[in-house]
Amino acid sequence: MSLSLPFDPVETIQKAKAGDKDALSRVWLFLNPGLVRYLSSLGCKNSEDVASESWISLARVLPKFQGDISALQGLLFQIARARLYDQWRKSYRSPKTGLRLIDRSTRIVEISEMVESVLDVSSSKAIEWLSRIPKSQAEVISLRVIVGLTYYEISQVIGKSEGAVRILFFRGINNLEKVVTEDNLGSGKNYSSSA
Repeated sequence: MSLSLPFDPVETIQKAKAGDKDALSRVWLFLNPGLVRYLSSLGCKNSEDVASESWISLARVLPKFQGDISALQGLLFQIARARLYDQWRKSYRSPKTGLRLIDRSTRIVEISEMVESVLDVSSSKAIEWLSRIPKSQAEVISLRVIVGLTYYEISQVIGKSEGAVRILFFRGINNLEKVVTEDNLGSGKNYSSSA
């Protein structure tokens, strides 16, 4: 690191390795702001929490650490990146509380958080949003998400193939996301003309 540091990095790292809280605090003050910005740039919504967990993990391995402040920063950022990816994997694998879709094969299919939030708001708002996408897509989304029918069951209800139902559902989800985004930004566009 070519920056002029407000402390002696070699001495501070040695003291931090020995458990000196003031030394660790100086290192934290120097590295943490960049760590939080890095995590935020990767799309981490809770970058402060992930950074805190990373510092806890670093504290466990710090006594055995060998290297300068740049190496310490690199190690910290590696830990943080691994923590973030672990968190993403965990959230991907573990079922979210709230709305779930269950296929006949008992496979749980999670829909996007946006759609969950759409259907968690007042039913009048959800109906208004659904009215702004093509009727066939709104119908499939309603049958799938609100009623809980499988794609096969929906195909029997609306008289289309199961594949067509799946396509309508996923196109509807995309259009619904656009509607909600536009509504939140205040433009209120209507997407019911696109199939």
